Amino acid sequence: MEKYKRQDVSPIEKENERDENYQGSNPQIDSERTSENYHLIYPQGKYIEMINKRLATLTLKRKIRSDAILMNSFVISSDGEFFKGLRAWEQRAFFEDCAFFFMEKYGYENMLSAVVHMDETTPHMHLNFVPINDGRLSSKSLFDKNKLAELQTELWEQVGKKYGLHRGKEKSQATHITAAEHKAKVIVQSAEQKRDEIDRQTEQKQTELDELTQTVEAVTQVANKPIPKKKKDIEQEMAQLRTKTVMQEREIAIRGKDQEYLFKQLQEATRRNNGADTALSMVTDMMSAYPEEFNALLQKSRAKKNPSTPFKSNHNGKAGK
Repeated sequence: MEKYKRQDVSPIEKENERDENYQGSNPQIDSERTSENYHLIYPQGKYIEMINKRLATLTLKRKIRSDAILMNSFVISSDGEFFKGLRAWEQRAFFEDCAFFFMEKYGYENMLSAVVHMDETTPHMHLNFVPINDGRLSSKSLFDKNKLAELQTELWEQVGKKYGLHRGKEKSQATHITAAEHKAKVIVQSAEQKRDEIDRQTEQKQTELDELTQTVEAVTQVANKPIPKKKKDIEQEMAQLRTKTVMQEREIAIRGKDQEYLFKQLQEATRRNNGADTALSMVTDMMSAYPEEFNALLQKSRAKKNPSTPFKSNHNGKAGK
């Protein structure tokens, strides 16, 4: 759950309500899939305009402070395996049930927007509303530590359990991270997955190279024996095989450099990762120092997206906010 003051509302709105032309700092956004995003609660104007209209209906004893929390936001999702097991209409039903839960609990009249993003690694919903409690603006009275724990339990009982999700461990010491921290964590995880994929491809190419080397040796042995082929044909075949061997070795060398580069970056992230903010800083440095290489990795990863999140499926054990 995030809390936003007046000056923070518009930037959040721009990212939440983005279209294909949105230019943001989140490299996980695939603008080619932004058109697949959809609303369950469509905003009836700009967020700040809607907030002002809602506050104007209240009978307040004192003027709202300039640093007051005007908007609370939740990111609702689960892990990639959970969504892989759902058909498109089932995914939408899950988010609809979550949105209805929040509307019932915090009031439809206070809702600003509920938009599902399908253009990032894992489907997730951004739900934004004005924190009004007993006729007054009060995020603090709605979301202290105990009430957030109660909210997590209620959401699991009314929605999560229905979809086979598990309740996160109550009174856990695990800390919640911000949206920015989560995105940094996803980038690092993506780099780890890319490293593993390079390992797999390198191993595959090495196997092909070994097999090819054996073939070359076999052809060489056969070339010294009397065979029906003309000597010129054998020499040509040998030249082709040697050329292919050189190409295979060169490709393995290139992949090795990619692997070494990613591994060094991940080691640095591990050493510096006292929090996801440092991971985000590391990723930003990577983007600045190696823009072409980082862009190349993003282009490749967009071809095969994996899937953050408040829930975890049965495969991974836990669910939660």
